[in-house]
Amino acid sequence: MKRTKERETGNVEYKLRLTDISSEKRESLATQMLYRVIEGGGEAIYLIGVEDNGRLIGISETELEESEETLKEIAELINAKISRIRIRDGEQGKVGEYLVRRIVGVEDLPIDITIDTVGNVDSGKSTIVGCLIAGELDNGRGSARLKVLRHLHEIESGRTSSVSHQVLGFDAKGLIVNYSPSASVSPLTMDEITANSSKIISFVDLAGHERYLKTTIFGLSGYAPDYSLLVIGANAGVLRMTKEHLGVSTALRIPIIVVVNKIDLVDIEITKRTMNQVKSVLKLPGVDKIPMIIKNSDDIVVASKHMPTGRVAPVFLVSCVTGEGFDLLRDFLNLVPVRLKWGEYVDDDFLLYIDEVFSVPGVGTVASGTINRGTIHTNDTIKIGPFSGGELFKETKIRSIQYKRLNVRHLHAGQSGTFALHGISYDEVRKGMILTQMEDPPTARAFSANIFVLYHPTTIRMGYEAVIHVNTVRQTAKIIEMSEDPLRTGQRAQVKFRFKYKKEYLMEGQKILFREGRTKGIGIIKSIEN
Repeated sequence: MKRTKERETGNVEYKLRLTDISSEKRESLATQMLYRVIEGGGEAIYLIGVEDNGRLIGISETELEESEETLKEIAELINAKISRIRIRDGEQGKVGEYLVRRIVGVEDLPIDITIDTVGNVDSGKSTIVGCLIAGELDNGRGSARLKVLRHLHEIESGRTSSVSHQVLGFDAKGLIVNYSPSASVSPLTMDEITANSSKIISFVDLAGHERYLKTTIFGLSGYAPDYSLLVIGANAGVLRMTKEHLGVSTALRIPIIVVVNKIDLVDIEITKRTMNQVKSVLKLPGVDKIPMIIKNSDDIVVASKHMPTGRVAPVFLVSCVTGEGFDLLRDFLNLVPVRLKWGEYVDDDFLLYIDEVFSVPGVGTVASGTINRGTIHTNDTIKIGPFSGGELFKETKIRSIQYKRLNVRHLHAGQSGTFALHGISYDEVRKGMILTQMEDPPTARAFSANIFVLYHPTTIRMGYEAVIHVNTVRQTAKIIEMSEDPLRTGQRAQVKFRFKYKKEYLMEGQKILFREGRTKGIGIIKSIEN
Protein backbone atom coordinates (compact mmCIF):
# COMPACT_ATOMS: atom_id res chain seq x y z
CA MET A 1 0.00 0.00 0.00
CA LYS A 2 1.47 3.32 -1.09
CA ARG A 3 2.16 5.77 1.74
CA THR A 4 2.43 9.53 1.45
CA LYS A 5 3.94 11.53 4.26
CA GLU A 6 1.69 14.30 5.57
CA ARG A 7 2.60 17.74 4.30
CA GLU A 8 3.18 20.61 6.72
CA THR A 9 1.38 22.88 4.26
CA GLY A 10 -1.76 22.23 2.25
CA ASN A 11 -5.34 21.41 3.15
CA VAL A 12 -5.01 17.69 4.01
CA GLU A 13 -4.65 16.54 7.62
CA TYR A 14 -4.00 13.01 8.92
CA LYS A 15 -5.18 11.92 12.37
CA LEU A 16 -5.00 8.44 13.85
CA ARG A 17 -7.88 9.04 16.27
CA LEU A 18 -9.65 11.93 18.03
CA THR A 19 -10.78 10.34 21.30
CA ASP A 20 -10.52 11.57 24.90
CA ILE A 21 -9.51 15.07 23.75
CA SER A 22 -9.08 17.73 26.46
CA SER A 23 -10.48 21.25 26.03
CA GLU A 24 -6.96 22.67 25.64
CA LYS A 25 -6.19 20.10 22.93
CA ARG A 26 -9.46 20.97 21.14
CA GLU A 27 -8.41 24.62 20.94
CA SER A 28 -5.06 23.60 19.50
CA LEU A 29 -6.74 21.29 16.97
CA ALA A 30 -9.18 24.08 16.02
CA THR A 31 -6.26 26.40 15.27
CA GLN A 32 -4.68 23.69 13.15
CA MET A 33 -7.97 23.08 11.31
CA LEU A 34 -8.37 26.78 10.60
CA TYR A 35 -4.88 26.80 9.06
CA ARG A 36 -5.73 23.81 6.85
CA VAL A 37 -9.01 25.41 5.75
CA ILE A 38 -7.27 28.68 4.85
CA GLU A 39 -4.64 26.72 2.89
CA GLY A 40 -7.48 25.08 0.93
CA GLY A 41 -9.20 28.35 0.14
CA GLY A 42 -12.09 27.56 2.50
CA GLU A 43 -12.12 23.78 2.81
CA ALA A 44 -9.90 20.93 3.97
CA ILE A 45 -9.76 17.14 3.89
CA TYR A 46 -9.33 15.17 7.14
CA LEU A 47 -8.41 11.48 7.24
CA ILE A 48 -9.06 9.64 10.52
CA GLY A 49 -7.32 6.31 11.14
CA VAL A 50 -4.14 7.38 9.34
CA GLU A 51 -0.66 7.84 10.80
CA ASP A 52 1.45 10.93 9.99
CA ASN A 53 3.54 8.88 7.55
CA GLY A 54 0.40 8.13 5.51
CA ARG A 55 -0.05 4.55 6.72
CA LEU A 56 -3.76 3.61 6.55
CA ILE A 57 -3.70 1.63 9.78
CA GLY A 58 -7.41 2.07 10.67
CA ILE A 59 -9.26 2.13 13.98
CA SER A 60 -12.34 0.44 15.41
CA GLU A 61 -15.82 1.56 14.33
CA THR A 62 -16.50 2.85 17.86
CA GLU A 63 -13.33 4.93 17.85
CA LEU A 64 -14.16 6.24 14.39
CA GLU A 65 -17.66 7.32 15.46
CA GLU A 66 -16.24 9.12 18.51
CA SER A 67 -13.54 10.74 16.38
CA GLU A 68 -16.15 11.92 13.89
CA GLU A 69 -18.16 13.59 16.67
CA THR A 70 -15.01 15.27 17.99
CA LEU A 71 -14.20 16.48 14.48
CA LYS A 72 -17.67 18.06 14.24
CA GLU A 73 -17.17 19.87 17.55
CA ILE A 74 -13.75 21.17 16.48
CA ALA A 75 -15.22 22.36 13.17
CA GLU A 76 -17.91 24.31 15.02
CA LEU A 77 -15.18 26.24 16.86
CA ILE A 78 -13.99 27.70 13.53
CA ASN A 79 -17.50 28.12 12.10
CA ALA A 80 -17.24 25.16 9.74
CA LYS A 81 -19.16 21.97 8.96
CA ILE A 82 -17.95 18.48 8.16
CA SER A 83 -19.42 15.92 5.78
CA ARG A 84 -18.37 12.32 5.44
CA ILE A 85 -16.77 11.52 2.09
CA ARG A 86 -16.20 7.79 2.54
CA ILE A 87 -15.30 5.01 4.96
CA ARG A 88 -12.78 2.42 3.81
CA ASP A 89 -10.79 -0.46 5.23
CA GLY A 90 -7.33 0.08 6.71
CA GLU A 91 -4.78 -2.48 7.79
CA GLN A 92 -6.34 -3.03 11.22
CA GLY A 93 -9.69 -1.21 11.12
CA LYS A 94 -11.67 1.57 9.44
CA VAL A 95 -10.42 4.80 7.87
CA GLY A 96 -12.74 7.80 7.59
CA GLU A 97 -12.35 10.64 5.11
CA TYR A 98 -14.13 13.95 5.76
CA LEU A 99 -14.63 17.28 4.04
CA VAL A 100 -14.35 20.35 6.29
CA ARG A 101 -15.90 23.48 4.79
CA ARG A 102 -16.34 26.85 6.41
CA ILE A 103 -19.77 28.44 6.78
CA VAL A 104 -19.94 31.71 4.86
CA GLY A 105 -20.71 34.70 7.08
CA VAL A 106 -22.45 37.94 6.19
CA GLU A 107 -19.20 39.63 5.11
CA ASP A 108 -17.69 36.51 3.50
CA LEU A 109 -17.86 35.26 -0.07
CA PRO A 110 -17.97 31.57 -0.99
CA ILE A 111 -15.17 29.42 -2.36
CA ASP A 112 -15.29 30.06 -6.10
CA ILE A 113 -14.07 27.59 -8.74
CA THR A 114 -14.29 28.63 -12.38
CA ILE A 115 -14.85 25.91 -15.00
CA ASP A 116 -14.90 26.65 -18.74
CA THR A 117 -17.08 24.28 -20.78
CA VAL A 118 -15.57 23.46 -24.17
CA GLY A 119 -16.06 20.91 -26.92
CA ASN A 120 -17.38 20.48 -30.44
CA VAL A 121 -20.66 22.06 -31.51
CA ASP A 122 -23.73 19.91 -30.69
CA SER A 123 -21.87 17.89 -28.03
CA GLY A 124 -24.32 19.16 -25.38
CA LYS A 125 -22.25 21.64 -23.35
CA SER A 126 -25.11 24.06 -22.63
CA THR A 127 -27.51 21.19 -21.96
CA ILE A 128 -25.18 19.70 -19.34
CA VAL A 129 -24.76 23.06 -17.60
CA GLY A 130 -28.55 23.60 -17.74
CA CYS A 131 -29.20 20.20 -16.12
CA LEU A 132 -26.61 20.86 -13.40
CA ILE A 133 -27.82 24.32 -12.39
CA ALA A 134 -31.55 23.50 -12.53
CA GLY A 135 -31.55 19.91 -11.27
CA GLU A 136 -33.88 18.96 -14.12
CA LEU A 137 -33.32 16.53 -16.98
CA ASP A 138 -33.54 17.45 -20.64
CA ASN A 139 -36.61 16.41 -22.64
CA GLY A 140 -34.48 15.26 -25.55
CA ARG A 141 -35.30 18.39 -27.54
CA GLY A 142 -33.09 20.94 -25.80
CA SER A 143 -35.27 22.14 -22.90
CA ALA A 144 -32.30 22.24 -20.47
CA ARG A 145 -30.12 24.49 -22.62
CA LEU A 146 -32.80 27.21 -22.63
CA LYS A 147 -31.71 27.98 -19.06
CA VAL A 148 -28.23 28.86 -20.35
CA LEU A 149 -28.53 30.44 -23.82
CA ARG A 150 -28.47 34.24 -23.88
CA HIS A 151 -29.74 35.30 -27.32
CA LEU A 152 -32.75 34.56 -29.54
CA HIS A 153 -30.58 33.35 -32.43
CA GLU A 154 -28.90 30.86 -30.05
CA ILE A 155 -32.29 29.52 -28.96
CA GLU A 156 -33.43 29.21 -32.57
CA SER A 157 -30.25 27.45 -33.74
CA GLY A 158 -29.49 25.61 -30.49
CA ARG A 159 -25.86 26.71 -30.77
CA THR A 160 -23.94 28.92 -28.35
CA SER A 161 -22.17 31.87 -29.98
CA SER A 162 -21.42 33.99 -26.90
CA VAL A 163 -20.08 33.53 -23.37
CA SER A 164 -22.66 32.54 -20.75
CA HIS A 165 -22.07 32.56 -16.98
CA GLN A 166 -23.96 30.21 -14.63
CA VAL A 167 -23.40 29.12 -11.02
CA LEU A 168 -23.92 25.89 -9.09
CA GLY A 169 -23.88 26.45 -5.33
CA PHE A 170 -23.08 24.04 -2.49
CA ASP A 171 -23.70 24.74 1.19
CA ALA A 172 -21.26 23.90 4.01
CA LYS A 173 -22.50 20.29 4.15
CA GLY A 174 -22.29 19.75 0.39
CA LEU A 175 -25.99 20.10 -0.43
CA ILE A 176 -26.82 21.92 -3.67
CA VAL A 177 -28.33 25.34 -2.99
CA ASN A 178 -29.87 25.58 -6.49
CA TYR A 179 -32.14 22.64 -5.63
CA SER A 180 -33.47 24.02 -2.31
CA PRO A 181 -37.24 23.68 -1.65
CA SER A 182 -37.81 27.38 -2.42
CA ALA A 183 -36.22 26.87 -5.84
CA SER A 184 -39.01 24.46 -6.80
CA VAL A 185 -41.50 27.33 -6.51
CA SER A 186 -39.34 29.96 -8.21
CA PRO A 187 -35.77 29.38 -9.48
CA LEU A 188 -33.17 31.13 -7.35
CA THR A 189 -31.37 34.06 -8.93
CA MET A 190 -27.57 34.13 -9.20
CA ASP A 191 -27.22 36.51 -6.24
CA GLU A 192 -29.53 34.34 -4.08
CA ILE A 193 -27.47 31.23 -4.89
CA THR A 194 -24.23 33.08 -4.12
CA ALA A 195 -25.52 34.51 -0.82
CA ASN A 196 -26.56 31.06 0.44
CA SER A 197 -23.57 29.02 -0.75
CA SER A 198 -20.27 28.13 0.90
CA LYS A 199 -18.84 26.97 -2.42
CA ILE A 200 -19.86 27.81 -5.96
CA ILE A 201 -18.90 26.38 -9.32
CA SER A 202 -18.87 29.22 -11.86
CA PHE A 203 -19.49 27.75 -15.31
CA VAL A 204 -18.30 29.76 -18.30
CA ASP A 205 -20.21 28.18 -21.19
CA LEU A 206 -18.19 28.74 -24.38
CA ALA A 207 -19.02 28.30 -28.07
CA GLY A 208 -18.20 25.05 -29.86
CA HIS A 209 -18.48 26.07 -33.52
CA GLU A 210 -15.26 26.78 -35.41
CA ARG A 211 -16.71 30.15 -36.44
CA TYR A 212 -16.55 31.27 -32.81
CA LEU A 213 -13.11 29.85 -31.98
CA LYS A 214 -11.76 33.31 -31.13
CA THR A 215 -14.52 33.66 -28.49
CA THR A 216 -13.61 30.27 -27.03
CA ILE A 217 -9.90 31.14 -26.87
CA PHE A 218 -10.80 34.48 -25.28
CA GLY A 219 -12.77 32.62 -22.57
CA LEU A 220 -9.96 30.15 -21.88
CA SER A 221 -7.25 32.80 -21.71
CA GLY A 222 -9.20 35.65 -20.12
CA TYR A 223 -11.40 34.17 -17.39
CA ALA A 224 -8.62 32.48 -15.35
CA PRO A 225 -10.41 29.10 -15.18
CA ASP A 226 -9.41 26.49 -12.63
CA TYR A 227 -10.46 23.70 -14.98
CA SER A 228 -11.81 22.98 -18.47
CA LEU A 229 -14.81 20.68 -18.83
CA LEU A 230 -14.43 19.04 -22.25
CA VAL A 231 -17.76 17.67 -23.51
CA ILE A 232 -17.74 14.92 -26.16
CA GLY A 233 -20.86 13.46 -27.79
CA ALA A 234 -20.83 9.67 -27.54
CA ASN A 235 -22.59 9.55 -30.92
CA ALA A 236 -20.00 11.75 -32.67
CA GLY A 237 -16.76 10.85 -30.92
CA VAL A 238 -13.60 12.96 -30.87
CA LEU A 239 -13.80 15.54 -33.67
CA ARG A 240 -11.39 18.22 -34.92
CA MET A 241 -12.78 21.01 -32.72
CA THR A 242 -12.62 18.64 -29.73
CA LYS A 243 -8.89 18.37 -30.35
CA GLU A 244 -8.61 22.15 -30.91
CA HIS A 245 -10.21 22.94 -27.54
CA LEU A 246 -8.20 20.23 -25.79
CA GLY A 247 -5.03 21.62 -27.38
CA VAL A 248 -5.71 25.21 -26.27
CA SER A 249 -6.56 24.10 -22.71
CA THR A 250 -3.39 22.01 -22.57
CA ALA A 251 -1.26 24.85 -23.98
CA LEU A 252 -2.61 27.16 -21.25
CA ARG A 253 -2.00 24.39 -18.67
CA ILE A 254 -5.62 24.15 -17.62
CA PRO A 255 -6.49 20.70 -16.16
CA ILE A 256 -9.16 18.77 -18.07
CA ILE A 257 -12.42 17.16 -16.93
CA VAL A 258 -13.95 15.01 -19.69
CA VAL A 259 -17.70 14.37 -19.98
CA VAL A 260 -18.88 11.88 -22.60
CA ASN A 261 -22.49 12.92 -23.21
CA LYS A 262 -25.51 11.40 -25.01
CA ILE A 263 -24.77 7.81 -23.99
CA ASP A 264 -28.52 7.15 -24.19
CA LEU A 265 -28.41 7.62 -27.99
CA VAL A 266 -25.89 4.89 -28.81
CA ASP A 267 -25.30 1.23 -28.09
CA ILE A 268 -22.47 -0.07 -25.97
CA GLU A 269 -20.18 -0.77 -28.93
CA ILE A 270 -20.26 2.84 -30.15
CA THR A 271 -19.72 4.05 -26.58
CA LYS A 272 -16.65 1.80 -26.32
CA ARG A 273 -15.34 3.18 -29.61
CA THR A 274 -15.75 6.75 -28.37
CA MET A 275 -14.07 5.90 -25.07
CA ASN A 276 -11.10 4.42 -26.93
CA GLN A 277 -10.83 7.66 -28.92
CA VAL A 278 -10.95 9.67 -25.69
CA LYS A 279 -8.19 7.60 -24.09
CA SER A 280 -6.03 7.87 -27.20
CA VAL A 281 -6.30 11.65 -27.54
CA LEU A 282 -5.61 12.18 -23.82
CA LYS A 283 -2.41 10.13 -24.09
CA LEU A 284 -1.09 12.01 -27.14
CA PRO A 285 2.38 13.59 -26.80
CA GLY A 286 1.96 17.13 -25.53
CA VAL A 287 -1.35 16.28 -23.84
CA ASP A 288 0.01 13.46 -21.69
CA LYS A 289 -2.99 12.93 -19.38
CA ILE A 290 -3.91 9.84 -17.38
CA PRO A 291 -7.55 9.07 -18.26
CA MET A 292 -9.55 7.87 -15.26
CA ILE A 293 -13.03 6.47 -15.92
CA ILE A 294 -15.26 7.48 -13.00
CA LYS A 295 -17.43 4.56 -11.90
CA ASN A 296 -18.06 5.11 -8.18
CA SER A 297 -17.54 7.43 -5.21
CA ASP A 298 -14.02 6.10 -4.53
CA ASP A 299 -12.98 7.15 -8.03
CA ILE A 300 -14.41 10.62 -7.36
CA VAL A 301 -12.31 11.08 -4.21
CA VAL A 302 -9.09 9.94 -5.90
CA ALA A 303 -9.67 12.06 -9.03
CA SER A 304 -10.61 15.22 -7.13
CA LYS A 305 -7.43 15.05 -5.02
CA HIS A 306 -5.22 14.90 -8.11
CA MET A 307 -7.04 17.46 -10.29
CA PRO A 308 -4.84 20.49 -9.44
CA THR A 309 -1.76 18.68 -10.79
CA GLY A 310 -3.31 18.42 -14.25
CA ARG A 311 -2.00 14.87 -14.80
CA VAL A 312 -5.26 13.03 -14.16
CA ALA A 313 -8.22 13.57 -16.50
CA PRO A 314 -11.42 12.12 -14.98
CA VAL A 315 -13.90 10.83 -17.57
CA PHE A 316 -17.64 10.82 -16.83
CA LEU A 317 -20.29 9.07 -18.94
CA VAL A 318 -23.62 10.89 -18.71
CA SER A 319 -27.03 11.28 -20.27
CA CYS A 320 -28.95 14.54 -19.92
CA VAL A 321 -32.19 12.68 -20.75
CA THR A 322 -32.00 9.69 -18.39
CA GLY A 323 -29.79 11.36 -15.76
CA GLU A 324 -27.23 8.55 -15.80
CA GLY A 325 -23.87 9.67 -14.44
CA PHE A 326 -25.05 13.04 -13.11
CA ASP A 327 -24.89 12.04 -9.42
CA LEU A 328 -21.20 11.19 -9.83
CA LEU A 329 -20.54 14.45 -11.70
CA ARG A 330 -22.29 16.55 -9.03
CA ASP A 331 -20.44 14.79 -6.20
CA PHE A 332 -17.16 15.39 -7.99
CA LEU A 333 -17.89 19.11 -8.40
CA ASN A 334 -18.61 19.30 -4.66
CA LEU A 335 -15.17 17.87 -3.85
CA VAL A 336 -12.95 19.34 -6.57
CA PRO A 337 -10.50 21.78 -4.93
CA VAL A 338 -9.45 25.28 -5.89
CA ARG A 339 -6.45 25.07 -8.23
CA LEU A 340 -5.22 28.64 -8.52
CA LYS A 341 -3.60 30.04 -5.37
CA TRP A 342 -4.54 33.70 -5.25
CA GLY A 343 -3.61 34.42 -1.62
CA GLU A 344 -0.02 35.43 -2.46
CA TYR A 345 -1.29 38.23 -4.74
CA VAL A 346 -3.83 39.84 -2.38
CA ASP A 347 -1.40 42.46 -1.04
CA ASP A 348 -0.10 43.56 -4.47
CA ASP A 349 -1.24 46.68 -6.33
CA PHE A 350 -4.76 46.18 -7.71
CA LEU A 351 -4.88 44.90 -11.32
CA LEU A 352 -7.79 43.66 -13.42
CA TYR A 353 -8.10 42.94 -17.14
CA ILE A 354 -11.51 43.99 -18.52
CA ASP A 355 -13.40 41.14 -20.20
CA GLU A 356 -16.82 42.79 -20.75
CA VAL A 357 -18.20 46.34 -20.87
CA PHE A 358 -21.83 47.35 -20.27
CA SER A 359 -23.88 50.54 -20.29
CA VAL A 360 -26.43 50.23 -17.48
CA PRO A 361 -29.31 52.74 -17.28
CA GLY A 362 -29.08 54.78 -14.08
CA VAL A 363 -25.59 53.43 -13.34
CA GLY A 364 -23.44 54.29 -16.34
CA THR A 365 -20.39 52.42 -17.60
CA VAL A 366 -19.79 49.03 -15.97
CA ALA A 367 -16.70 46.89 -16.58
CA SER A 368 -16.27 43.26 -15.55
CA GLY A 369 -13.27 41.00 -15.07
CA THR A 370 -11.30 38.74 -12.75
CA ILE A 371 -8.92 40.46 -10.33
CA ASN A 372 -5.35 39.36 -11.09
CA ARG A 373 -3.74 41.12 -8.15
CA GLY A 374 -4.60 43.16 -5.06
CA THR A 375 -7.86 44.19 -3.40
CA ILE A 376 -10.41 46.82 -4.45
CA HIS A 377 -13.08 48.66 -2.42
CA THR A 378 -16.01 50.83 -3.37
CA ASN A 379 -15.05 54.52 -3.71
CA ASP A 380 -11.40 53.62 -4.42
CA THR A 381 -9.68 55.79 -7.03
CA ILE A 382 -8.07 53.77 -9.84
CA LYS A 383 -6.68 54.15 -13.34
CA ILE A 384 -8.15 52.76 -16.55
CA GLY A 385 -6.32 52.28 -19.88
CA PRO A 386 -4.35 52.13 -22.04
CA PHE A 387 -6.24 54.41 -24.41
CA SER A 388 -5.32 54.64 -28.08
CA GLY A 389 -4.21 58.27 -28.30
CA GLY A 390 -3.10 61.10 -26.06
CA GLU A 391 -3.32 60.27 -22.37
CA LEU A 392 -2.73 56.52 -21.93
CA PHE A 393 -4.48 56.23 -18.54
CA LYS A 394 -7.32 58.15 -16.93
CA GLU A 395 -8.40 58.27 -13.30
CA THR A 396 -11.83 57.04 -12.28
CA LYS A 397 -13.60 55.99 -9.10
CA ILE A 398 -15.30 52.69 -8.28
CA ARG A 399 -18.91 53.66 -7.59
CA SER A 400 -20.17 50.16 -6.77
CA ILE A 401 -19.11 46.50 -6.99
CA GLN A 402 -21.16 43.39 -7.71
CA TYR A 403 -20.07 39.77 -7.29
CA LYS A 404 -22.36 37.29 -9.10
CA ARG A 405 -24.98 40.11 -9.06
CA LEU A 406 -24.60 40.44 -5.29
CA ASN A 407 -23.67 43.93 -4.03
CA VAL A 408 -20.39 43.83 -2.10
CA ARG A 409 -17.99 46.40 -0.64
CA HIS A 410 -14.71 44.83 -1.73
CA LEU A 411 -13.16 42.02 -3.76
CA HIS A 412 -9.65 40.58 -3.89
CA ALA A 413 -7.34 38.64 -6.22
CA GLY A 414 -9.01 35.62 -7.82
CA GLN A 415 -12.55 36.97 -7.52
CA SER A 416 -14.49 38.22 -10.53
CA GLY A 417 -16.95 41.07 -10.44
CA THR A 418 -18.55 44.03 -12.18
CA PHE A 419 -17.43 47.57 -11.39
CA ALA A 420 -19.39 50.79 -11.97
CA LEU A 421 -16.96 53.48 -13.18
CA HIS A 422 -17.39 57.19 -12.49
CA GLY A 423 -16.84 59.70 -15.30
CA ILE A 424 -15.93 57.17 -18.00
CA SER A 425 -18.15 56.79 -21.07
CA TYR A 426 -19.10 53.41 -22.49
CA ASP A 427 -17.53 54.21 -25.89
CA GLU A 428 -14.11 54.79 -24.32
CA VAL A 429 -13.74 51.31 -22.79
CA ARG A 430 -12.80 48.09 -24.59
CA LYS A 431 -11.97 44.52 -23.69
CA GLY A 432 -8.28 44.08 -22.88
CA MET A 433 -7.94 47.39 -21.01
CA ILE A 434 -6.95 47.25 -17.36
CA LEU A 435 -8.15 48.74 -14.11
CA THR A 436 -5.23 49.32 -11.74
CA GLN A 437 -3.85 51.25 -8.77
CA MET A 438 -0.25 51.13 -10.03
CA GLU A 439 1.47 54.50 -10.11
CA ASP A 440 2.91 54.18 -13.62
CA PRO A 441 1.51 51.10 -15.46
CA PRO A 442 3.91 50.00 -18.23
CA THR A 443 2.54 49.64 -21.76
CA ALA A 444 3.95 47.75 -24.72
CA ARG A 445 3.89 48.45 -28.43
CA ALA A 446 6.23 45.49 -28.97
CA PHE A 447 7.38 42.50 -26.95
CA SER A 448 9.81 39.60 -27.19
CA ALA A 449 8.71 36.06 -26.40
CA ASN A 450 9.99 32.51 -26.46
CA ILE A 451 7.45 30.68 -28.62
CA PHE A 452 6.59 27.13 -29.65
CA VAL A 453 4.69 26.47 -32.90
CA LEU A 454 1.92 23.97 -32.18
CA TYR A 455 0.73 23.77 -35.78
CA HIS A 456 1.35 25.56 -39.08
CA PRO A 457 0.60 24.11 -42.56
CA THR A 458 3.69 25.68 -44.16
CA THR A 459 6.31 28.04 -42.67
CA ILE A 460 6.35 31.16 -40.49
CA ARG A 461 8.65 33.91 -41.76
CA MET A 462 9.55 37.50 -40.95
CA GLY A 463 6.52 39.76 -41.31
CA TYR A 464 4.07 37.01 -40.36
CA GLU A 465 0.91 38.40 -38.71
CA ALA A 466 -1.23 36.63 -36.11
CA VAL A 467 -3.82 37.44 -33.45
CA ILE A 468 -2.18 37.58 -30.03
CA HIS A 469 -4.14 36.46 -26.95
CA VAL A 470 -2.79 37.52 -23.54
CA ASN A 471 -5.39 37.34 -20.78
CA THR A 472 -8.25 39.40 -22.31
CA VAL A 473 -5.94 41.26 -24.72
CA ARG A 474 -6.71 40.29 -28.32
CA GLN A 475 -4.90 42.17 -31.10
CA THR A 476 -3.08 41.46 -34.37
CA ALA A 477 0.70 41.67 -34.20
CA LYS A 478 3.54 41.27 -36.72
CA ILE A 479 6.81 39.40 -36.25
CA ILE A 480 9.63 41.94 -36.70
CA GLU A 481 12.53 39.84 -35.38
CA MET A 482 13.06 36.07 -35.06
CA SER A 483 16.00 33.92 -33.97
CA GLU A 484 15.09 31.20 -36.49
CA ASP A 485 13.73 31.87 -39.99
CA PRO A 486 11.63 30.08 -41.15
CA LEU A 487 9.70 28.31 -38.39
CA ARG A 488 7.67 25.12 -38.80
CA THR A 489 5.37 22.99 -36.66
CA GLY A 490 7.14 21.77 -33.51
CA GLN A 491 9.95 24.35 -33.59
CA ARG A 492 10.91 26.85 -30.88
CA ALA A 493 12.37 30.33 -31.28
CA GLN A 494 12.65 33.78 -29.73
CA VAL A 495 10.67 36.33 -31.70
CA LYS A 496 9.66 39.96 -31.37
CA PHE A 497 6.03 40.90 -32.07
CA ARG A 498 4.81 44.43 -32.74
CA PHE A 499 1.13 45.25 -32.17
CA LYS A 500 -0.56 46.57 -35.29
CA TYR A 501 -3.00 49.09 -33.84
CA LYS A 502 -2.38 50.22 -30.25
CA LYS A 503 -0.39 49.69 -27.07
CA GLU A 504 -1.41 47.07 -24.51
CA TYR A 505 -0.57 46.42 -20.87
CA LEU A 506 1.69 43.36 -20.67
CA MET A 507 3.97 41.82 -18.05
CA GLU A 508 7.10 39.72 -18.33
CA GLY A 509 6.35 36.06 -17.68
CA GLN A 510 2.80 36.15 -19.08
CA LYS A 511 1.69 33.28 -21.33
CA ILE A 512 0.64 34.19 -24.86
CA LEU A 513 -1.29 32.26 -27.47
CA PHE A 514 -1.17 33.29 -31.13
CA ARG A 515 -3.36 32.08 -33.98
CA GLU A 516 -4.02 32.75 -37.66
CA GLY A 517 -6.39 30.42 -39.48
CA ARG A 518 -5.50 26.94 -38.26
CA THR A 519 -2.05 28.07 -37.12
CA LYS A 520 -1.53 27.87 -33.37
CA GLY A 521 1.39 28.73 -31.13
CA ILE A 522 2.16 29.45 -27.48
CA GLY A 523 4.86 31.38 -25.70
CA ILE A 524 6.16 33.27 -22.67
CA ILE A 525 6.81 37.03 -22.72
CA LYS A 526 10.47 37.75 -21.93
CA SER A 527 10.56 41.55 -22.33
CA ILE A 528 8.38 44.47 -23.41
CA GLU A 529 9.14 47.64 -25.34
CA ASN A 530 7.33 50.96 -25.29
